[in-house]
Amino acid sequence: MAEKYSIGTFAKLTGVTIRTLHYYDEIGILKPVVSASGRRLYGEDHFIILQKIVTLKFLGFSLEKIKDLIKNENWNLKESLIFQKKAMLEKRAQIDHIIKCLDSALNLVDEDQPVDSAIFISIINGILLEDDHKEWLENVLSKEKVQALFDISQEEQLELEKRWAVLLTELKNVCGSDPKGEESQSLMKEMFTLFTEIVGVETSAILQMNVPEDPSHVPLPFTMEEQEWLGKAMKFYLEKEGIEIDEGDIS
Repeated sequence: MAEKYSIGTFAKLTGVTIRTLHYYDEIGILKPVVSASGRRLYGEDHFIILQKIVTLKFLGFSLEKIKDLIKNENWNLKESLIFQKKAMLEKRAQIDHIIKCLDSALNLVDEDQPVDSAIFISIINGILLEDDHKEWLENVLSKEKVQALFDISQEEQLELEKRWAVLLTELKNVCGSDPKGEESQSLMKEMFTLFTEIVGVETSAILQMNVPEDPSHVPLPFTMEEQEWLGKAMKFYLEKEGIEIDEGDIS
């Protein structure tokens, strides 16, 4: 007669907690034999089923999926593994993206000076919506050019983000002053220069193109009053540079 094991003994032999075994019983994935006295008993077949569960869990399958696979004696192992690998690759890409955002966040708050929350959120959202930005930029630049923009090293990316955060902070600090003043216009020049450096195309050329509105909806780090001030400062700067543009493009 095949030997039977109590739930406590089975738990010790397999290294699985009694609580987990109760849960597996509850969801029907590993049901023990119940004796006349109500004791849960496990046999050799349960060791095999549990090994399948442990292996499939390690491969990332959900318990619900594992239950289906165990019930189906003729399940297509290769098809299931291909599907699971795809799911794991997608999850890894998501985790890598989150880590990238965390690196950028730590980079922005690395200094002793406080970081404006609106600027911080705007930059992090820009990273989160990177794919949307790529799609939008392809309305302006070639796919090869867009890909090159995003193929820079992480060090270069972090440096650009830091420079952009500092510039936005300085712009916020001068908002409300004379938009035609020397400090305001110096920052406008720096902003357009940095933008040209990042995109690799003169800002004037992009401003004169008929491109659709960016659909990513990244929140601007400026209040309505600050945006109005920026519009005036940008308009004056572009006029000085001899760049003609519709006012609606910089409002």
